Amino acid sequence: MKLLTGLAFIASAVYAAADVQYSVVAFPAGGQSVSVSVGGQQYPLANSAQYPNIFTGSAPSGNTYQYVLTGTNGAPESTTRNLASGTTKTGNEFFNRTQTVYSVPGLPQAFNPIYNRLETNFNQSTEISTIIMWANQSSLDAMLAAPTTTSIKDVETYNMTYISSTETHFFEGLGFQVSGKSTRDFAKQSYKFSFNQYQNKTTDTLWGRKDFKLRADETDPTLMREKLMLDSLLASGAASLSGQWARLYINNVPFGLYLMMDDGSSHFFEAELFNGDNDDKTPLGLSYQGNAIGETVQGNLVYLGNDSTKYSADAYTVADYGNVKAASKAAPLAPLMDFCQKLNAFDPSTATDAQHPGNITDLINPQHTLIHLAMNFLGGSWDGLWYAASNYYLTQNSDAQNWTIITYDFDETFGNGAAANLVNVSYENYVPTNEVRPIATQFLTSPYYKTMFESTLKTILKRFFKPSILNPRLEAQMNMLKEDIAWDRSLTKKSPGTDNHFTLDQFLTNVKSTSGGMLGLEEWVTQRSAATCQQLNITDTDDLPPLPPPTWSNTNIAVNNATSNATGTATGAPSGKASGAQTTSVSALMTIVAAVTAYALL
Repeated sequence: MKLLTGLAFIASAVYAAADVQYSVVAFPAGGQSVSVSVGGQQYPLANSAQYPNIFTGSAPSGNTYQYVLTGTNGAPESTTRNLASGTTKTGNEFFNRTQTVYSVPGLPQAFNPIYNRLETNFNQSTEISTIIMWANQSSLDAMLAAPTTTSIKDVETYNMTYISSTETHFFEGLGFQVSGKSTRDFAKQSYKFSFNQYQNKTTDTLWGRKDFKLRADETDPTLMREKLMLDSLLASGAASLSGQWARLYINNVPFGLYLMMDDGSSHFFEAELFNGDNDDKTPLGLSYQGNAIGETVQGNLVYLGNDSTKYSADAYTVADYGNVKAASKAAPLAPLMDFCQKLNAFDPSTATDAQHPGNITDLINPQHTLIHLAMNFLGGSWDGLWYAASNYYLTQNSDAQNWTIITYDFDETFGNGAAANLVNVSYENYVPTNEVRPIATQFLTSPYYKTMFESTLKTILKRFFKPSILNPRLEAQMNMLKEDIAWDRSLTKKSPGTDNHFTLDQFLTNVKSTSGGMLGLEEWVTQRSAATCQQLNITDTDDLPPLPPPTWSNTNIAVNNATSNATGTATGAPSGKASGAQTTSVSALMTIVAAVTAYALL
């Protein structure tokens, strides 16, 4: 009897151990349900009131499986999935996609992070997340019908669910609006989302952020250029916006594939510069947004005197007042004018060596600034800080009275819209003739800082900005994105305006090579890397010594980031714990515990 009981227990344990928790995001029509098919047998999956599009349930393990829409006009997925040995939970998958998480080569770290940033799952590079929203339909329709003239500042969002393979976040009371300026001229809009706008203004955040954007990047047929620049900046040790790809559904209607990104708000600056301390006690001062409109209106940081009317509102706007709002609002441009005065007054000849770097170190971190300039040059950011005096944040530390510059808006990089031969130009000839760029020239006319800049370029080139590192990463992400790109390109755009009618073939081609006169991503990396290595008289071989573990001072700044101590240690996307309302974490892979064997040996 004892033996039979033991055998029954073992059989039960084996069966339980064989079960897998399956989970899929799906949008069944009326009269349909969702199941998982394993070994030719279908097992029903269930949703919940809070997460109506996530279907979960247990079923036996199998080498292969498929999700199935059952009922009226139901059908299985078009592909069959493979289940890794030992898997007990699939994580959240998406219906009719071949794979969920991809193997994407990481980027070697060129420098330790200059600032002790808060690392989170915002910067994700190996999967595509899903955002499902329910919003006020009449406001949404009105905003989308006239995006360039709409007076709607916020469309009320009743709830939003963010879903990745390992995380689920649920929020209520958001607001969102169309985002950008020239981007509103396109048929596929970009959006800015803000938490806590409705329903008693709760204090929810997502990875410490209270705002984020979904960028359509409608001039880029690959939707990969901006993400590559963001990842490259982080691998270079710079403070930068983070990003990941996400599908968007609003009111059960597919809106397409986007790049989910940071927005320049106080929570972002606190995450990047103050390790995520967002209790309103950090010395976060004003943050300005630099912009350019043609050749006459530029955020070039030239000092024009103490008359604030000489600083165009089109070139300089306050992006965030930080934690010194009252004092800043009385004279919002006063700190900017002081910065410009000190930047332009700096004498480059006073910077001679590391012991005598000049007083510009009291104004702005030279290494961090040079990294942003280097990546703007390498990526060909012709709409950016150095080339166009545009698309940057300038943020003040109100205690130290120094500043940090963070560049952004990188859809038009890596050959997208670039002037002829920009890919081969040297950094000395990068800026258009007669343009004034003190943020660059004050450093590069100093022999000491020019040497530092060239050393920065060399380190980035040797570590990762070369085809042997970047191109395999691009290939892996191209494979990851292609199903969702095909889906995105099949959708009807929601607004009037320009539609470039990019195709899947253009996506696949332009990742690698020229399409429609636009250099391919891999093509740009190969040519820019080779040209710059030749100009600097180096090879791209990583012959640099190891990078030491990061160490930061009590002011949150790296203290061991000399260019002579760079490393090639490979790192993936920054990771960490996410914060948000009602968070669920799911482990993707788990090992089955051998309880059965232990019992049998008793």
